[in-house]
Amino acid sequence: MSLPAPFFSIVVPVYNVQDYIARCLDSCINQTFSDIEIVVIDDCGSDDSAQIARAYATRDSRIQVISNPRNLGTFNARLEGIKHANGAYVMFVDADDYLATDTCQRAYAKINACATFSESSASESSAPLARNPHNEPTKSLPDIVFFGMRFEPRTFKRVSPPVITKNLRDSQILCEVFAHRGTPPWHVWAKLYKASHIKRVREVIVARMGEDSHLTMSEDVLKSFYLCAMAQSSVGIRDKLYVYCESKSSITRKIDTQTRDRKIADKRRVIGEIRGLSEVPEVARNACFKQAQSKAIGILQSTIELEYRYDTRALGGGAFINV
Repeated sequence: MSLPAPFFSIVVPVYNVQDYIARCLDSCINQTFSDIEIVVIDDCGSDDSAQIARAYATRDSRIQVISNPRNLGTFNARLEGIKHANGAYVMFVDADDYLATDTCQRAYAKINACATFSESSASESSAPLARNPHNEPTKSLPDIVFFGMRFEPRTFKRVSPPVITKNLRDSQILCEVFAHRGTPPWHVWAKLYKASHIKRVREVIVARMGEDSHLTMSEDVLKSFYLCAMAQSSVGIRDKLYVYCESKSSITRKIDTQTRDRKIADKRRVIGEIRGLSEVPEVARNACFKQAQSKAIGILQSTIELEYRYDTRALGGGAFINV
């Protein structure tokens, strides 16, 4: 007999993060809302990260570890996580970051409030959300739930992207994330996605790019563009529930020439993919598409120029644009 599906699936891509993964998994398994699963995607690193995750899985049945056949990069690791997610909502957590312990509880309350409002109830219900036979929450629920993030340690000087808390519909979502912000909140973490929405987006991405599109840098910009362009509704939680940590192992913190060239190559490829979205009807029909496309390409091109100028004196300052 199969177990009932969880409400939340937390997808954790893992690659050479042995110094941080325990902290991340502890923050997941200790959530005050326990109806969750943790989907760890082992992307074939060279350290003990996967072994640590498997040890956690032996102690907590909510953890499953999926091993890629070879290193596929963050883009495909997340796509693989979506494929294996069984929850009604999906979120991503990088293995060197972590969640506040009440993240899922707060998110569930927000989603449940949306369900209550849609049913014209006079008060917020604490009862489980209604689901159809395929475990999907009622259609009135938001496709995306935004929430805030903070940086750790406090000496890690960055400017947090804005949290989009307004209730948005259709093209408003793409406009708010990609067109109307100087520091776009286009990272895929610090958000939840309704399973039916993110799985549909995955189908469209794979149909266009295949199952083996190795991307590491700026991959969340591309994925987020799809997710926002195809979404029908969103809500937000102002509180900073996602903790983005300074990590020496992250490619975004490395400044050697070889790493710089890899990052630039990925960014140029993402620019090409965003240009090519004009040929994807599910994305291009969004009323804000051209404006958001132009803004995203412009920012990515600017970050490529910055990569060439980047040196050790630039560490520790500036706005946060995770591309």
